[in-house]
Amino acid sequence: MAEDSGRKFLRYYTQKLKSFFFSKDILSFLLFLVLAAAFWFVNALGKERETTISIPIRYVGIPQNVAIINQIPTRIVLNVKDQGLKLFSYSEHRLTPITFDLNRVFYQKGEILFTSEQISENIKKYPNLMPSTTVLQIQPDSIFIKYQKLSVKNLPVQFVSKIELAPQFMLSNKIQLSPSMVTVFGPKNILDTMQIVRTEYVELKGLNESKQLTVKIKPNKTVRFGTSETKVNLFVEQFTEKSIKVPVKYINCPSNLTIRAFPAVVTLKYNVGLSHFNSVVTDEVQVFLDFDDLKMGNNDRKKLKIINNSTYISNVRISPEEVDFLLEEK
Repeated sequence: MAEDSGRKFLRYYTQKLKSFFFSKDILSFLLFLVLAAAFWFVNALGKERETTISIPIRYVGIPQNVAIINQIPTRIVLNVKDQGLKLFSYSEHRLTPITFDLNRVFYQKGEILFTSEQISENIKKYPNLMPSTTVLQIQPDSIFIKYQKLSVKNLPVQFVSKIELAPQFMLSNKIQLSPSMVTVFGPKNILDTMQIVRTEYVELKGLNESKQLTVKIKPNKTVRFGTSETKVNLFVEQFTEKSIKVPVKYINCPSNLTIRAFPAVVTLKYNVGLSHFNSVVTDEVQVFLDFDDLKMGNNDRKKLKIINNSTYISNVRISPEEVDFLLEEK
């Protein structure tokens, strides 16, 4: 019973409110109120008013080997006067940066000053400022810039990565970077400690085709780079195993001695990309005995060493890995 009486009470006052707000007198009153507010707003927009606008600054003409060493303004604040309707056009998202050109002869150290007159002339050329707008005040009224030249050094780029190739695929050539050298600008004491420039880390999995990447140079707050990125070329192809016979060579042997290995020719096995299968690698891969190793120990068998200067073969093995040897006087 109590719930029914509550619903009836709520329904009664709801109907009363509807009849009040939707009566002709109230609707007429609200209509005139909206019209009056609109007329007041239009009249207010037609009158002159003051406001402030904040314009971003863009500095141009600064060489890469020149650094600004003091805090400089990033915005110009104008106190302006115009009709209210026109002031609406100065919303922040419509304001393009105002440009200050620093192009000039730069010395080892120096200062640049934009006076209030120069700033005023620059603002007069600002395309977003309407002719009807009066500029009352400019802040800051001058811009003071201190600069110094930076040292320069060219450094090689190191590609920082983890590359996992798909089964039966290999890198068929050396990874190529373009550019492979980057010009670095910074204080001399910092450049003297730098030997390489690193890229941002890249991880690739299941790579089964050649790929070109554009990789960012890893930022460094203490220096600036002549370029912000490098192109990385990865040459990937299927491989097969190949074996060839190669002679054992000898190094560091005194002129009065001769080394003889048994066997003198060994089998060289390696993985090679299909496009390089017929390439000759005997000059790039060498198997040798080092006389300095022969002097160590008393056994007559020594392990062979391998030098692989080829960029398109991998997983080089030899059979046998050890050989007998004989030293003979000449």
